[in-house]
Amino acid sequence: MAYPNIHLGEKQGNYTTGTKRSTPALLRNQANSNRYKVGSESRYGLARGNDAVSGYKKPGGMFNIPLGGFGGGGRRGSAFAEEDLKRQLEYDKAIWERSTPNVSGVGGSVNWDRDTNTVESTLSPENQAIYDAMNERQGMFGGQVNNLMGGGWQDAQQTRFDQMRNMYTASDAREDAARRERQLATGASSTGVYQQNANQQALRDQRNLGLQNQAFLESQQLIDSNLQRQSGDIGMMSNLGNIANSMIVTPTPNTVGNMPNVSQASTAWADLQALEAAKKSKGRSDAWGSILGSLFS
Repeated sequence: MAYPNIHLGEKQGNYTTGTKRSTPALLRNQANSNRYKVGSESRYGLARGNDAVSGYKKPGGMFNIPLGGFGGGGRRGSAFAEEDLKRQLEYDKAIWERSTPNVSGVGGSVNWDRDTNTVESTLSPENQAIYDAMNERQGMFGGQVNNLMGGGWQDAQQTRFDQMRNMYTASDAREDAARRERQLATGASSTGVYQQNANQQALRDQRNLGLQNQAFLESQQLIDSNLQRQSGDIGMMSNLGNIANSMIVTPTPNTVGNMPNVSQASTAWADLQALEAAKKSKGRSDAWGSILGSLFS
């Protein structure tokens, strides 16, 4: 790598701008001027003409040695690589967006959130109203199950038993009246009347036991029935929700997208940055070696 030569500035004393001078020459002309100018190509990032050069000032005000500019400035290769990486990332984003469009159907819709990479499916207002109604009903049936299992089944059993027994009230009354009439007509003894009544009551007790058992079974069936109704409503909610959820499958996300190119661009950028850092470090080392060598030669 070529490095800039130190040139003297405007014509002063007995020297002319552009003439190379050694360190002794600079010392001889210190009385006239202790400033120098640097002229170089723009790629070194050095000042031109009468622009001041910032750097290290040697004690005594003899001359300045520039610290900046060697191996730096200008458009670096890594800058172009960085721009390419940004483009590839934009391409990848575009691929993702095209592969995940928002979908609006008759029964629902699907919306993709580009910022959080999430998707939301929603039902149409009509289907949402049905969904909410089924959700309310399944809650009601679930509440009834809890009530029955907590002891409510006993009340249900008694209520059902009374309902079934009341169905025989009228027929029992008619049967009792007919039996008394027969007893009077036949002149049955008190013992005979008691035995007939006892026999009739035994039949009714047997019938009532059957009714009671039936009422118990039906009280338990109420629990199962409410559980089935609750499960049915939940199943219908799921089926209705699938109207919108199934639309998520329609836009299949392309998870690979442009990532291979993104990876290559990222690697190229990192490699160029490392290369430029190494060249810059070597350039500065060589520049200092050249300057110090000319000073003490």
